[in-house]
Amino acid sequence: MRRPLVLLSLMSVLTGGLVALPIVTSATATPRPVTASLQQLPLTTVDTAASLRTAPGRRSLLSPQSATRPFSLMGVTWRDDDAVGEVEVLVRIRTGGRWTPWESVEAERADAPDDGSVDTRRTIRAGSAPVWTGPSDGVQARVSSLSGAAPQDVRIELVDPGTSPADEVVALPRDTASAAAPQPAIVTRAQWGADESIRRGSPSYNRTVKVGFVHHTASSNTYTADQAAAMVRGIYAYHVKSNGWSDIGYNFLVDRYGRAYEGRAGGIDRYVVGAHTGGFNTDSFGVSLLGDFSTVAPSTATVGMLSKVLAWKLGSAYRDPKGTAVLTSAGGGTSKYSAGAKATFDVVSGHRDAGSTSCPGATTYARMPAIRDLVQADLGAGFVEPSINQTVFPLASRGPVTVSATTLGPVSWTATVLDAKGAALRTVTGSDPSVAFSWDLTADGRPVPAGSYAVRLSGRAGDDTALGYSAQVVVDAPVCRGTPIQRAVCQARQRAALRTAPAAPPGS
Repeated sequence: MRRPLVLLSLMSVLTGGLVALPIVTSATATPRPVTASLQQLPLTTVDTAASLRTAPGRRSLLSPQSATRPFSLMGVTWRDDDAVGEVEVLVRIRTGGRWTPWESVEAERADAPDDGSVDTRRTIRAGSAPVWTGPSDGVQARVSSLSGAAPQDVRIELVDPGTSPADEVVALPRDTASAAAPQPAIVTRAQWGADESIRRGSPSYNRTVKVGFVHHTASSNTYTADQAAAMVRGIYAYHVKSNGWSDIGYNFLVDRYGRAYEGRAGGIDRYVVGAHTGGFNTDSFGVSLLGDFSTVAPSTATVGMLSKVLAWKLGSAYRDPKGTAVLTSAGGGTSKYSAGAKATFDVVSGHRDAGSTSCPGATTYARMPAIRDLVQADLGAGFVEPSINQTVFPLASRGPVTVSATTLGPVSWTATVLDAKGAALRTVTGSDPSVAFSWDLTADGRPVPAGSYAVRLSGRAGDDTALGYSAQVVVDAPVCRGTPIQRAVCQARQRAALRTAPAAPPGS
């Protein structure tokens, strides 16, 4: 399914000749949960330093230079309030006995949960992006209101993500084979040392995913290979303990060495709802690159793994990486769309397409067309948005049952109807990129008896095998009549019959 020559050519164009960074593939220590510690320093002192004053009438807070317990990740948070406008956050830290110059920290509410989601069932806080500082023991921060109301209850958040011998070398399993793009090697939560005791509640799931949003963490680009897992732990602790979310916001993260990390729990096998693109976390997933790619381009290894993760998840949902999809805004974050508004996105989009943010950085965003090319090359042959018109029919109905789809590239496809014993009742083959298959619920010219039937769609293009599609059709379903309660019971029984019918797994 891979096309190595195409990928190498595209990667050269994409990165402008950047040299791929080494990928670590073995481990010498057993991963274990690592508890991150959090220091919170209130920021209440009004700025009186002439060199740091803002324009007249604008409030500014400046903390003193403070010695702290050791930390490696920091940020600034404040009480969540829609009236708060643009905020400027400047920080400097002490590391190795020296104070760094003042640096601006991205202060946006775009990485955020949707209104009404599981993440907003508790009090949440707005704030800056979490910044990887490396081992540090001092901090000073300045927060200024540039527009709107001034932020209230401002805190400096300092996270020590802890260390583990397993951080030195992360173990990666081999790619998991499938009929679509294979699952790339993922560093699981257990492997990066997630402390599951701080996670709140159970994950919420989407029925499908329509869009993959690309992000960056707007943080350090100079971390070492054995610091990446600690960075993920730090972001996790910041999102949960500082922002008040239920879990880390991103579904997946990718480091500069080309390693992918499981983000929000439950997202490898299913489509878990994250908190990454305020207003549009439903029917989407977010992949964040560890680093700041405003002016520095992501490495070849980073972009290569990003495309693999996108291809894997989008392929499992039968999406065209060069297509578009419509999402409905749920509000929240800095969404460009009010709650209830419908917006059309590229299936592979940058965060800034949905929110008022510079994420995923100018250099990543400039590469989005080439990233889509890479995702399509990773996917190879496939079906796009296969669907069936109806799955429950009364006895003696002539239907018809219709299955439709389009294809990624030239695909030789076969549509088959099977009875409960696996006998083929109808088979149609074709190569048209617009798949259209119809069955009139007959066999040998006679109406089929009551029972359950499987409709399967399979395809190939050379050595590529498309992810198959399968649906169940139940015949002998009477029209539900009676009171609303009686109709509901009848419909529930019909749905139960559909669930218990023998099913053909996708790709079979």
